[in-house]
Amino acid sequence: MAIVNHAKREINAKIVYYGHEGAGKGTSLRYVFERIKPTLRGDLKIQPTAGSTLLFFDFSPFEQPVFGGYRIRFHIYTLHGNVTNPAAWKMTLKGTDGLVFVADASPGALPATQQSLLQVRDFLNAYGVGLHDIPMIVQLNKADQVGQISPLEFASTVGLADCSTILTTATTGEGLLEVLSQLSRDIMLRIRESGDVPLEEVVVVENSPVADNCDMEDNSDSDLDAPVSEELFVECLPEEEPANAGQAVTDGLQFNVGEAGVSIEGGMVRIPLDITQAGGVQRLVLTVAIGPG
Repeated sequence: MAIVNHAKREINAKIVYYGHEGAGKGTSLRYVFERIKPTLRGDLKIQPTAGSTLLFFDFSPFEQPVFGGYRIRFHIYTLHGNVTNPAAWKMTLKGTDGLVFVADASPGALPATQQSLLQVRDFLNAYGVGLHDIPMIVQLNKADQVGQISPLEFASTVGLADCSTILTTATTGEGLLEVLSQLSRDIMLRIRESGDVPLEEVVVVENSPVADNCDMEDNSDSDLDAPVSEELFVECLPEEEPANAGQAVTDGLQFNVGEAGVSIEGGMVRIPLDITQAGGVQRLVLTVAIGPG
């Protein structure tokens, strides 16, 4: 489970990219590192460990606190190349809050993928953690080399039919930001549900903190059509927001109630907010728990 420091009001969560040699772990991690805004991430570090090479960096997906004044930071790890010492993977996986299982989509790589899956199960079980006890995304890499492939069919073949599977091409970056976006949100939802931060203060972020529909670096049709917003990771142009009846302005901050409107479910009230400051837009959902008077 993520480490919550109440004194510093910080949440630290760990994500590991796991897979066999040549699956694309290191290439994936380097790509997402380059695409995350430099102001939101630390340095990419390379460290020899147990006969292998450890790649890691940390980043915060939001410039401001999102959990009632708590800041969240993700720490991303992988082992690059041929891992000859299994202890290196076991050490890297300790305390994992989310897993990206990188699989090679090439038909000839299926045995290696299945072996890799057995190994990661064993490593996690050693810590008393089941493969389905933590958020997990199957990253089906090298999809461009094998033509059309069904992610659901592949996941079912390796026994992961109940996991989200996303097609990627690490050499071009296709799908990589979608993988990290979805896993980050899944981890944040798990943190909210854990009760480790005060429920009445939790702000749940549904979308990227940067304006939607802005110009992105190295855009392609696949980037624009991706179901998950990628503006979290790249520099964007600010977007002007029209005034509306649900608008409020305070000390340079402009608040608008989102188009979805306020919703009430049982004792939970959800208020979508668009917050504009210095031309940038953050889209948040304020969740309030209402108890008996």
